[in-house]
Amino acid sequence: MFMPLLAHPWMMLFIALLASCVITMIMIPVVIRVAQEKHLMDEPNGRSSHLQKTPSLGGVAIFAAIATVFTIVSHWASPQDTSFFLIIPSLIILFFIGLKDDILVIDPLKKLIAQLLAGGLFIAFTDIRLGSLYGIFGFYELPYEISFGLTLFIFVAITNAYNLIDGIDGLAGCLGIVAATAYGIYYLMADMVWIAVLSATLIGALIGFLRFNFSEDRKIFMGDSGSLIVGFVLSVLTIKFIQFNESPNPLYISNAPTIAIAILGIPLLDTLRVFSHRLIQGVSPFSADRNHIHHFIVDNGFSHAQSSALLAFSSIVITGLSFLFFAQSSISSSLASIVLIFAAYALIAQRSYLVRKPKLSRMFVQQPDPVAKPVMKPEPAQSFKQPQSASAAV
Repeated sequence: MFMPLLAHPWMMLFIALLASCVITMIMIPVVIRVAQEKHLMDEPNGRSSHLQKTPSLGGVAIFAAIATVFTIVSHWASPQDTSFFLIIPSLIILFFIGLKDDILVIDPLKKLIAQLLAGGLFIAFTDIRLGSLYGIFGFYELPYEISFGLTLFIFVAITNAYNLIDGIDGLAGCLGIVAATAYGIYYLMADMVWIAVLSATLIGALIGFLRFNFSEDRKIFMGDSGSLIVGFVLSVLTIKFIQFNESPNPLYISNAPTIAIAILGIPLLDTLRVFSHRLIQGVSPFSADRNHIHHFIVDNGFSHAQSSALLAFSSIVITGLSFLFFAQSSISSSLASIVLIFAAYALIAQRSYLVRKPKLSRMFVQQPDPVAKPVMKPEPAQSFKQPQSASAAV
C-alpha cells in the first residue's frame, strides 16, 4: 500500500523529515524530565559556555528518531535492498558508547576503539568505501586493504570533527543540517532515494533538537551520544558521495573529494587547526581549551545563536561556491587552493587577532558568589560524571 510513494520521492522525503522531527520533539521533554529527576545534569565549569545545570542527553532522541524513521521509510524507497540497514548496528555502538561518556566519562581510547569498530563493521558489510584517489599524487585505483584503512580513517576523522565542533548552542545541529541538505539534494537528483532518506531523517532530527537546544527554559545539549551519531551519518553520506562519483553517472562530479571537504569544511579545518596548534604547543591534541573558531566569535560578544547562524551561513556559502567553481576543475589545483585557504585561516585564527574583547569570555564562566553559603557535598547520584558539557570547549 506504500509502494505508490516511490513515484513521489519528494513526498517520501518530506514524510521522513517530518516524522523524524516529531519523534525528536516528543522524546526530548521526556529525556529532560528523566535527566532532572535522576540528576544526570551537565554542570558548568571554567571551560563551559553555559551557566546552569543542563541535561546533555539529546542524543537519545536523535538516535531514536533516525533509527526508527530510516528503518521504515528507506524500506519503501528500496524494498528489494536491505544492505543499507547495516548502518543501524554501527549507530547502536556509537550511541551507547556516547551515552556512557555523557553519564560517566570514559577513556578517549575506548571511544576511538568504538568508532573504529562501528566504521569497520559498516565498511565490511556494505562495501561503501573509497576505491580511488581521483589521481591525487598520481594514484587512482586502490587495493582493498588501503581502501578499507583510508575509508575507516575518514569515518573517524569526520565523526570526531563533529564531536569537537559541538561547543556552543546550535552549532553542530546547524552545520549538520547544512551538510545533510547539500548531500540530500544531490542524492535525490541522482535518483538515490534510500540515502536521500537518510539525509532527510538526520535533518528532521536536528530541527527537532534545535527547538530545545536554543530554548531558555527547556534547554538540552546534544552530548556525545548525539554528536557521534550525527558525525557518523555525515561520514556515510560523504563516503557514498565520493564513491558514487568514482565512475561516470548522470550527475558526475569529477572533483568529488574537494566538494566533500568543502561541505564539511568548517568542522574539518577547525579541528585540524586546533589539533595542529596543540601539538605545536607541546600538549595533547585532545586537551581542552577555548581555541575553536566558535569560541573566538562568542568571546567577541556574539550570542550562541548569532555565532551558530554566522558559521552555518559561511558553510552554505562555501558549499555553494565549491559546487559552482570546483565541481569539474582539476583536483590537484582545487586541493592546492584548500591548502592555501587553510594556511591563511590558521595564521589569522589566533586569539590575539580575532578576540578584540577577551574579557567577554568571562561572562560564560560561572563565577563564585562571594557571599554564598558553603555548598554541601553533592549526593552520590549527582556525581555520575565529571563536568564535560556538550557545550564545553574541547
